[in-house]
Amino acid sequence: MISGESKSGSKTKTVVRYTGSPERSSTTDRVTVEEPLDIMVRNGTEQPLHIAYIMRTPVMDDYLSAGFLFSEGIIRSRSDILGFEGIDSNGISAKNSLTVLVADHVHLDPKGMQRQFFVNSSCGICGKSSINETFMRMSGMQRSECTVHAETILQLPKIMREYQSIFSQTGGIHAAALFSLEGNLMALAEDIGRHNAVDKIVGYMLLNGLINHDLVLQVSGRVGFEIAQKAALARIPILSSISAPSSLAIETCEILGLTLACFVREDRFSIYSNSQRIL
Repeated sequence: MISGESKSGSKTKTVVRYTGSPERSSTTDRVTVEEPLDIMVRNGTEQPLHIAYIMRTPVMDDYLSAGFLFSEGIIRSRSDILGFEGIDSNGISAKNSLTVLVADHVHLDPKGMQRQFFVNSSCGICGKSSINETFMRMSGMQRSECTVHAETILQLPKIMREYQSIFSQTGGIHAAALFSLEGNLMALAEDIGRHNAVDKIVGYMLLNGLINHDLVLQVSGRVGFEIAQKAALARIPILSSISAPSSLAIETCEILGLTLACFVREDRFSIYSNSQRIL
């Protein structure tokens, strides 16, 4: 199982604590780190091309950048990535900037990328056209016939919580975790952003040859369109959340063939699409 190093994800701050009495005390608290990451891509001997600034928790930066580029369609397979510049042995960028080295066949279109990221960050454009685009990139819907037991789904949030080291220190961070159908934890990612945590898991899958495998993605927050889309593009057949789904996330999972289970709590959950995979 792989997860990020918590020492990079939180820091100590001095706070004044109020407890209801006139007296106040000075103490220390640990808070989640939020810093920008400048993701650049370099093709051959060309100058690095700026792709995006992402506010993130500096853990698993290599997986975050790989997952982001894959989710945005800039890269399509593990062979598209040749390496990284600007990260340490733990995959973290100390200077909040990294360059992904991509193969010569990867086409980089600066103007097209700028338009794409402008649209992706705008409100009100996600709908059937976005689902159709994802459908085309997937070359069809998810048709895996894998199954998982309901008792296994119920255990996933608890297992994920046990390994959320930054959350244990700060209480203010999201998580995404990758599980086998038997409930074995394969990877866990924490980040200040829900989408970033999922991108870190997708990046882990991409760099370790796990795209299009029968696995379960467990997330700590609500499931919106982008979370469902990222899971679909990674060909993850089963998506589970402790929180609520959006209407568009449900529609996305229905059309793209994902099983969506939400409000996973102790002894119950609700299945919103493709319930046949959960026994």
